[in-house]
Amino acid sequence: MMKEKQAWFKPLLDNVVREMIKTGAIRGAAVEAAPIWGSPGNLLIAKVWDASNKSQFIWTIAGDNAVTDHIPGSLAANAQAAARHFALKWQMDADRLLQVAKNKAPAKDSDGNMEAYTSKLIGYAEALYDLAGRDDIWKSR
Repeated sequence: MMKEKQAWFKPLLDNVVREMIKTGAIRGAAVEAAPIWGSPGNLLIAKVWDASNKSQFIWTIAGDNAVTDHIPGSLAANAQAAARHFALKWQMDADRLLQVAKNKAPAKDSDGNMEAYTSKLIGYAEALYDLAGRDDIWKSR
Protein backbone atom coordinates (compact mmCIF):
# COMPACT_ATOMS: atom_id res chain seq x y z
CA MET A 1 0.00 0.00 0.00
CA MET A 2 2.80 2.44 0.86
CA LYS A 3 4.41 2.02 -2.58
CA GLU A 4 1.08 2.74 -4.29
CA LYS A 5 0.62 5.86 -2.16
CA GLN A 6 4.16 7.03 -2.93
CA ALA A 7 3.66 6.37 -6.65
CA TRP A 8 0.64 8.68 -6.49
CA PHE A 9 2.02 11.53 -4.42
CA LYS A 10 5.62 11.71 -5.72
CA PRO A 11 4.84 13.15 -9.19
CA LEU A 12 2.13 15.39 -7.75
CA LEU A 13 4.50 16.70 -5.08
CA ASP A 14 7.22 17.27 -7.70
CA ASN A 15 4.73 19.34 -9.76
CA VAL A 16 3.70 21.31 -6.67
CA VAL A 17 7.33 22.12 -5.86
CA ARG A 18 7.94 23.29 -9.44
CA GLU A 19 4.82 25.48 -9.26
CA MET A 20 5.85 26.98 -5.91
CA ILE A 21 9.31 27.81 -7.30
CA LYS A 22 7.86 29.20 -10.54
CA THR A 23 5.41 31.50 -8.72
CA GLY A 24 8.07 32.60 -6.23
CA ALA A 25 6.20 31.16 -3.24
CA ILE A 26 9.42 29.45 -2.17
CA ARG A 27 12.98 30.49 -2.91
CA GLY A 28 16.31 28.86 -2.40
CA ALA A 29 19.04 26.91 -4.08
CA ALA A 30 17.54 23.68 -2.77
CA VAL A 31 13.87 23.11 -2.04
CA GLU A 32 12.50 20.18 -0.07
CA ALA A 33 8.97 18.89 0.41
CA ALA A 34 7.15 16.32 2.48
CA PRO A 35 3.66 14.90 2.04
CA ILE A 36 1.75 15.37 5.29
CA TRP A 37 -1.75 14.11 4.47
CA GLY A 38 -3.30 12.63 1.39
CA SER A 39 -6.19 10.82 -0.14
CA PRO A 40 -4.65 9.03 -3.14
CA GLY A 41 -6.05 10.23 -6.43
CA ASN A 42 -7.87 13.13 -4.77
CA LEU A 43 -5.96 15.45 -2.49
CA LEU A 44 -2.47 16.06 -1.12
CA ILE A 45 -1.47 18.45 1.64
CA ALA A 46 2.28 18.92 1.97
CA LYS A 47 4.96 21.12 3.46
CA VAL A 48 7.51 22.80 1.18
CA TRP A 49 10.58 24.71 2.37
CA ASP A 50 13.93 26.11 1.41
CA ALA A 51 16.44 23.43 2.49
CA SER A 52 18.49 26.03 4.36
CA ASN A 53 15.52 27.10 6.50
CA LYS A 54 13.12 24.25 7.27
CA SER A 55 11.26 26.24 9.94
CA GLN A 56 9.96 28.69 7.29
CA PHE A 57 7.80 26.22 5.37
CA ILE A 58 4.63 26.74 3.39
CA TRP A 59 1.58 24.50 3.37
CA THR A 60 0.57 23.42 -0.12
CA ILE A 61 -2.49 21.66 -1.42
CA ALA A 62 -3.04 19.99 -4.78
CA GLY A 63 -4.90 17.16 -6.42
CA ASP A 64 -7.85 16.32 -8.62
CA ASN A 65 -10.25 17.78 -6.04
CA ALA A 66 -8.37 21.00 -5.36
CA VAL A 67 -6.66 23.94 -6.96
CA THR A 68 -2.93 24.06 -6.35
CA ASP A 69 -2.49 26.64 -3.63
CA HIS A 70 -0.24 27.58 -0.72
CA ILE A 71 -0.27 29.47 2.58
CA PRO A 72 2.48 30.37 5.06
CA GLY A 73 3.26 27.58 7.50
CA SER A 74 2.52 29.87 10.43
CA LEU A 75 -1.18 29.96 9.52
CA ALA A 76 -1.88 26.34 10.49
CA ALA A 77 -0.59 24.02 13.20
CA ASN A 78 -1.33 20.82 11.26
CA ALA A 79 -2.73 19.49 7.98
CA GLN A 80 -6.33 19.56 9.23
CA ALA A 81 -6.03 23.22 10.21
CA ALA A 82 -4.38 23.95 6.86
CA ALA A 83 -7.33 22.28 5.09
CA ARG A 84 -9.76 24.49 7.02
CA HIS A 85 -7.73 27.54 6.08
CA PHE A 86 -7.66 26.61 2.38
CA ALA A 87 -11.44 26.02 2.42
CA LEU A 88 -12.06 29.46 3.91
CA LYS A 89 -9.54 31.09 1.55
CA TRP A 90 -11.19 29.53 -1.49
CA GLN A 91 -14.66 30.60 -0.34
CA MET A 92 -13.41 34.16 0.10
CA ASP A 93 -11.68 34.05 -3.31
CA ALA A 94 -14.92 32.84 -4.90
CA ASP A 95 -16.87 35.64 -3.22
CA ARG A 96 -14.39 38.21 -4.56
CA LEU A 97 -14.64 36.74 -8.06
CA LEU A 98 -18.43 36.90 -7.92
CA GLN A 99 -18.24 40.57 -6.92
CA VAL A 100 -15.85 41.31 -9.78
CA ALA A 101 -18.16 39.54 -12.23
CA LYS A 102 -21.17 41.51 -10.92
CA ASN A 103 -19.44 44.88 -11.18
CA LYS A 104 -17.88 44.26 -14.55
CA ALA A 105 -19.38 45.14 -17.91
CA PRO A 106 -20.51 42.00 -19.73
CA ALA A 107 -17.82 40.40 -21.87
CA LYS A 108 -18.27 37.58 -24.33
CA ASP A 109 -16.11 34.64 -23.25
CA SER A 110 -14.57 35.61 -19.95
CA ASP A 111 -17.76 35.72 -17.85
CA GLY A 112 -18.63 32.11 -18.59
CA ASN A 113 -15.13 31.02 -17.71
CA MET A 114 -15.13 33.09 -14.51
CA GLU A 115 -18.50 31.71 -13.46
CA ALA A 116 -17.39 28.14 -14.14
CA TYR A 117 -14.14 28.64 -12.20
CA THR A 118 -16.01 30.30 -9.33
CA SER A 119 -18.50 27.41 -9.14
CA LYS A 120 -15.64 24.93 -9.16
CA LEU A 121 -13.82 26.85 -6.42
CA ILE A 122 -16.95 26.97 -4.26
CA GLY A 123 -17.41 23.21 -4.72
CA TYR A 124 -13.80 22.55 -3.73
CA ALA A 125 -14.12 24.85 -0.71
CA GLU A 126 -17.30 23.19 0.55
CA ALA A 127 -15.95 19.67 0.06
CA LEU A 128 -12.67 20.53 1.77
CA TYR A 129 -14.45 22.20 4.68
CA ASP A 130 -16.58 19.08 5.18
CA LEU A 131 -13.46 16.91 4.97
CA ALA A 132 -11.61 19.11 7.48
CA GLY A 133 -14.49 18.63 9.93
CA ARG A 134 -14.06 14.85 10.00
CA ASP A 135 -11.57 14.39 12.85
CA ASP A 136 -11.41 10.61 12.36
CA ILE A 137 -9.69 10.78 8.96
CA TRP A 138 -7.03 13.23 10.10
CA LYS A 139 -5.94 11.15 13.07
CA SER A 140 -5.80 7.87 11.18
CA ARG A 141 -3.41 9.06 8.44
